[in-house]
Amino acid sequence: MLEFKELYGLIIKEKAQKSDAILWLQGDQYDRASKVFELYKNGWSERVIISGNNVLIGDGTRLGEKNISLAQMKSFLLKKGVKEKDLIIDDGAMNTKEQAQHILKMAKDEKWSKLLLVGSSYYQPRAFLTFLKQAKNIEWKGKIINQPAIIALNKKPAGRDMTAELLSKQEFEKIKKYKKDLVSIAQGIGYLNT
Repeated sequence: MLEFKELYGLIIKEKAQKSDAILWLQGDQYDRASKVFELYKNGWSERVIISGNNVLIGDGTRLGEKNISLAQMKSFLLKKGVKEKDLIIDDGAMNTKEQAQHILKMAKDEKWSKLLLVGSSYYQPRAFLTFLKQAKNIEWKGKIINQPAIIALNKKPAGRDMTAELLSKQEFEKIKKYKKDLVSIAQGIGYLNT
């Protein structure tokens, strides 16, 4: 657990860098939206990738979770002023591993070198470790830069029935459960310290 806290601390302190794309991972309704738009508006990237699916949304699809559609995510950004030509939709990812696989294949094909990864703060460690593993699997040599939307531990993320603190504990358990699909916490710390 101590290592997990160290990883979390490094992730939330990471500074934005000019990048090839901002990745908005579906989940927690619009909680991640402002962070995505802020990065775009401030010129960190001219491209936003919305990744998820239109299957596991709404009531009764995932226990304790109610997501919004990719169209709703896109509409939010368009209303804020993001140009449609700057949006890419990945609508076939059913989980974090598939999001990483789809996006990193695109990054490798397009010869992108940097990606800004936006998830919610309690979820970001697992997303980051998943993306690192998939980058390693396909030998993508680019840089993944964490830019989580910060959700206070005592708050319930949008569309969730638990606080971020309880969800963070679940994420720690998921890191152990899905360890074959992630790099280790120690490897994540090493990556962020270099």
